[in-house]
Amino acid sequence: MPSSTPTPQPDPTGFVTIAHRVVWCAMATVDVRGRPRSRIVHPVWTIGTDGVPVGRIVSRRGSPKAAHLAGTPFASCAYRGEDHTVAVAECEAGWDPQPDWDLFRVPPYPVGFEPDAMFAGGTGSPDAGVVVLRPWRLRWAEGGDLAAGHAQQVWRASDAVSTR
Repeated sequence: MPSSTPTPQPDPTGFVTIAHRVVWCAMATVDVRGRPRSRIVHPVWTIGTDGVPVGRIVSRRGSPKAAHLAGTPFASCAYRGEDHTVAVAECEAGWDPQPDWDLFRVPPYPVGFEPDAMFAGGTGSPDAGVVVLRPWRLRWAEGGDLAAGHAQQVWRASDAVSTR
């Protein structure tokens, strides 16, 4: 008889470690015509006290991605390291109403950076914004592990966090 004990989830800090080592990822959204659109972004990831990872991206509120997220509030972020290490986040995405700009300043370079440099007038500009990524699914693997035939790690948000 199969066990009803759920398989424990991997620790999502493995995903964050890869994301912060690779730094830049391809973020895909869906445009207003239903077509996928990708761009390169630099998310900063944190793990909340509840163990759930959250990503944040500095962005212009007038960017095409703003229109995309208004129509379809989801995004996929894919990282690929030079050694074929991979990390992918499937997320709900939306604007942070009160961004904490220090989240981008505190981590050491290359993860941390000065967000003021992205906007005329700095982060006080009306166009300055932060997109929050709330993943329902993460997957990741080191390149050497993939080459050895090991499966990717997969983390899923609980139903209490997401219905995906």
